[in-house]
Amino acid sequence: MKEAAFAIVYPDIDTFDDHAEAVLKMLPDTLAFPGCLEAHVGVNHDRFEIAVFHLWESPEHLEQYLNWRADRGDLDARSATMRKEQDFRTYTVP
Repeated sequence: MKEAAFAIVYPDIDTFDDHAEAVLKMLPDTLAFPGCLEAHVGVNHDRFEIAVFHLWESPEHLEQYLNWRADRGDLDARSATMRKEQDFRTYTVP
């Protein structure tokens, strides 16, 4: 079964543009990661929010990806400039 991941990220307002740019720069590596079927980013400048959507071949592929990002320090780097914790959810896609 496929796995979808959704995140709404709330960067600090004063670092919003840098944060959005960093997230967008992560897309090519995400799309190239084994098991990634789709990856998209939406940016809302009015609410200072970034929406991230990934679709994976399986929950295991998503887990491997998240571990890879964590091991590289990418997730901590993004978390350091957030005004509140992101909303993160996953869904099984039949």
